[in-house]
Amino acid sequence: MSLEQYFPFLYGKKHGFVTRLDINAFEKSLKRLDFMANYFDVSFENIEKIPLEGKGLIVGNHGPGGMDAVFLIKHVYEKNKRVVRGLADRVLFKIPVGRVGVAQMGVIEGDRQQAIDMLNGGHLLSVYPGGIREAVKTPDEKYQLRQFWGKADGFVKVCLETGAPIIPVACVGIDEIFSQLRTGEQMRKNIFMKLSQRYMGSDKYTTPLYIGRGPFPHKVKLRYLVGDAIEMEHGPEAIDNPKIIASIKEQVIVALEDLLDKGLTDRHVPKRQKRDV
Repeated sequence: MSLEQYFPFLYGKKHGFVTRLDINAFEKSLKRLDFMANYFDVSFENIEKIPLEGKGLIVGNHGPGGMDAVFLIKHVYEKNKRVVRGLADRVLFKIPVGRVGVAQMGVIEGDRQQAIDMLNGGHLLSVYPGGIREAVKTPDEKYQLRQFWGKADGFVKVCLETGAPIIPVACVGIDEIFSQLRTGEQMRKNIFMKLSQRYMGSDKYTTPLYIGRGPFPHKVKLRYLVGDAIEMEHGPEAIDNPKIIASIKEQVIVALEDLLDKGLTDRHVPKRQKRDV
């Protein structure tokens, strides 16, 4: 990796705002995921719907550990030779060792202007609007989206601003890779959790106590289903129009829900429990 990626403050930038990708470090970091990719038997359906060139924003459902994001980046690059730049919560860049690892994966902070600049530069980005709240959901909230996406509509606004299409990609299996011994709410009063929250500067980073298969996650097949691209029929003039934004957001949610239901049905698992916000 370059000095800029290890010490971005020397270049007048914050961690998470390094847009230059060290392709050698990137490929090495993907190679280190080979074992876990085989462990989860990762597969993609309709990957041809992800554009081979030009701007685009991949939007998906989120599960524990962010593993859904890293396998997406790995598979798209290895199959299509297309780099996906992940947009992540700034908390990842507060962790001294972790921020180097995510930088190697090409992940950048999910800042609106940075996303606009990257899309205008022709990049392919990925984002999970539910963020960490969706990633740490309780077992009875598996594959739910609506209650976690809440007011998250920035992804729609950057696409209206740049004209980038939204590509829905659902991951089936991600919500079953760990079991929860204690939910996030039950961990809220834990002294170590309180110290972590103080360091992070927010109480939204309350994570459950997980258990897997010994030192590994449960051996669950991860299946990614890619939906049709959702093109923007409006431009920047619609950014302040809540009805248009809500309509596009609903279209994305429904597309992901349909993909998730298809994947769960194919696995002979009951469909998601539909909930209204």
